[in-house]
Amino acid sequence: RYFEHRCPVEVSQARRHKQPLACMFLDIDKFKRINDTHGHQTGDEVLKGTARIIQEQLRASDTISRFGGEEFVLLCPGIGMSQLEQLAEKLRQDIEAMLWPDVPGLQTVTASFGLAVMPDNGQTPRELILSADAALYQAKRDGRNCVTAYSASPSVNEPANDTPQRPVTLAA
Repeated sequence: RYFEHRCPVEVSQARRHKQPLACMFLDIDKFKRINDTHGHQTGDEVLKGTARIIQEQLRASDTISRFGGEEFVLLCPGIGMSQLEQLAEKLRQDIEAMLWPDVPGLQTVTASFGLAVMPDNGQTPRELILSADAALYQAKRDGRNCVTAYSASPSVNEPANDTPQRPVTLAA
């Protein structure tokens, strides 16, 4: 709910100040397998550890929210795609390098990233989110554990046939 309130505010401020607004989706890869193999308590620890890694890299002006079971969404005002790609790659590497000594058998956790920046990849909260979400689906199709920026080519960002689209409830 916080994100649904914050995103339109950030979009409005970006328009007013003629600044970019970056949106990043982060999805923990094969999270269901982690829960099924190691239990929900381990899944919760993976979520908390991932959130800590993200928070360590964010500025005070950035917004992080949980967006579904194992997904996070970040809004980063004032940065363009190049900076967003650098941030996402740093997060990807930090998540992959995180050690889980208290969880026998859990070796590596990875995440996939979808990136979009306003105004190039959307003019409204809904468009921006759909663009970042489409890029995330592409990252999953590209093998996971990677960073993918939104591409204007429709075929590149279509969800895989076995991947249902999530409803996005933000107003245009």
